[in-house]
Amino acid sequence: MFELYERYVFDWKRIRCADNYHIEYAITDICNRNCAACSHLAPLAKHNNFVNVEEFGRVIKIIRKCIPDAHTVWLTGGEPTLHPHFMELLNILRRIYPDRFVGIYSNGLTLKHYEGNKRFWEFVKNNGIVWGITTYDSDINYLESLFSKNHCLNNLAILQSGRLFFNLINYSQGQPVTQEKYEKCGWERSKINIRNGKIFNCPSSEFAELFNGYFGPKLKISPEDYLIIDENLTRAQIDNFKKPIPFCSQCDISQRFKKVYKNALSKRTADEWTAL
Repeated sequence: MFELYERYVFDWKRIRCADNYHIEYAITDICNRNCAACSHLAPLAKHNNFVNVEEFGRVIKIIRKCIPDAHTVWLTGGEPTLHPHFMELLNILRRIYPDRFVGIYSNGLTLKHYEGNKRFWEFVKNNGIVWGITTYDSDINYLESLFSKNHCLNNLAILQSGRLFFNLINYSQGQPVTQEKYEKCGWERSKINIRNGKIFNCPSSEFAELFNGYFGPKLKISPEDYLIIDENLTRAQIDNFKKPIPFCSQCDISQRFKKVYKNALSKRTADEWTAL
């Protein structure tokens, strides 16, 4: 049992700066929203890319060996609750990380399916599952009431409203690859981004494959842009990977936040993510 005796505090500043690693595992690429300029490029996903349960367990065991002191291990996507076995994956996380925070990022839309599911809420409470929810069009009062009446209010962490979207990703060409640029980049420095058995520095490189799959091979992804998660992986390799990578030459951070979308639907046009 890992019941939360006080409410989980979500702190972007802490994640961006000095903290134990926060681990994010993208267990699917698809989402039940279609948000313009989505930083995980979910509108461009052509396949669900559900992680295999056995593969997930393999990866998490290796990550636990390398990073036993992680602050929080999150499931993300896409929308992770669309994975048909997301509860099983949370259970695996709790078994492998019995002493750390375990959470799931969500837009909260699927929670209506679990309103009267007593076993679901008992699992959430007894295993200390944190729900990091971006509200978008959802009613915060509804979420607070739903978690409260199921004795899980400490498990609810409201991340942000989602009413405004910014172009956090701006693919380009011929950009500088320097430590100075890396320090200015702004992606969370204490995060480990996992997708398809690899560790990435940021969503720009992590989900570039989706951009290429939709618009054609415009971005180059090299073996130096990620770490393969296998039995030889070490904590030192992970620590040393937090640095500029070749992919940085295809990201123009000077254009970040220049475009604003008011909770808009994606038109799946390249200019939502690129100046190419």
